[in-house]
Amino acid sequence: MDTLIKVEKITSAEFNGLKKSLMPVIVPLEQSPIWGKFDDSNPGRSFLGSYKFTDKNGLLIAIGSATLYKQKGRDWIWFKHGPIFASTPNSEIVSSLCQAMKRYFCSIEEVKPVFIRLNMPTKSPGLSLPFEHTMYDQTVIVDLSLSEDEILAGMSQSGRRGVRSSAKSGVLIEEVRDERSDFFKKHCYPILKETGSRDGFGIHPLSLYTSMLDELGDIARLYVAKNGSKVLAWAITTEYNTQAMYYYGGSSAEARDTFAAYGLHFEIIKDMKSRGNKTYDFMGIAGKNFESLKNVTQFKIKFSKNIVDVPFTYDLPLQPAKYKLLSLSIKAKRSLLK
Repeated sequence: MDTLIKVEKITSAEFNGLKKSLMPVIVPLEQSPIWGKFDDSNPGRSFLGSYKFTDKNGLLIAIGSATLYKQKGRDWIWFKHGPIFASTPNSEIVSSLCQAMKRYFCSIEEVKPVFIRLNMPTKSPGLSLPFEHTMYDQTVIVDLSLSEDEILAGMSQSGRRGVRSSAKSGVLIEEVRDERSDFFKKHCYPILKETGSRDGFGIHPLSLYTSMLDELGDIARLYVAKNGSKVLAWAITTEYNTQAMYYYGGSSAEARDTFAAYGLHFEIIKDMKSRGNKTYDFMGIAGKNFESLKNVTQFKIKFSKNIVDVPFTYDLPLQPAKYKLLSLSIKAKRSLLK
């Protein structure tokens, strides 16, 4: 069977047309040209474009969008949450797609990536497990087609108690609509630094969060939980293709005493439902392989028992010798920090 796959760069309009043809398959925000515009606004990232993958008869196999990450000692390409297949592929299709990506991206003279990072429903020869954990393999998704009472009933007992306690503590939830970047810098980023220090995780530079709010416009929303004028907790969410997602967030020590984060997310869920979204994705839990997400998992699963598997993240080495050396170097540095 000849499974040679062709790679072709497409315009944003062509991408949007193919996206509609894939229904009911859902294309995530990160695979859209809209996200590419956001990537382009961040130092060290360059949006390469959107692509379609077809077989020898012109039948659509998948679509996807890619960003080049430029880091010291390595350039690499990320199809974040992609590519998106028109139908569930077998291992032969996955293998052929990987070979097509290798041929295409190795032929671009101005781009010399060490590897491509992507999500695949199945592993095939040539794919490697990432030498650094950048994604997740399970997430919690709230079904927004349910009524508010049904959503509340689907939460854990402690989750419902947290929502009630937040209201009793006088916590108020609001969406920040004006001067969002300035508001975030003044009120939210300090909380994020506190959260990262407390829970032991790294955070992005301020510019990434503010560019997300600036470049994505109404696709990104900033919600805060307040006690009077003081911000206790915040969340940046996204909406695309009827999917709402909790992207970034933080909460202060005082937020724990007032259960502010519970009230915050329940109000976001209600707002996202009212806006016509079908799902609210809490964006990753520890699952089977990501122990670093253990601290946030207990909070997220209080909102729903609906734990969903996510296609696993793999690396496709384009320069195998350099990739192996890079992998060994990163792992050695990580072991020294333990």
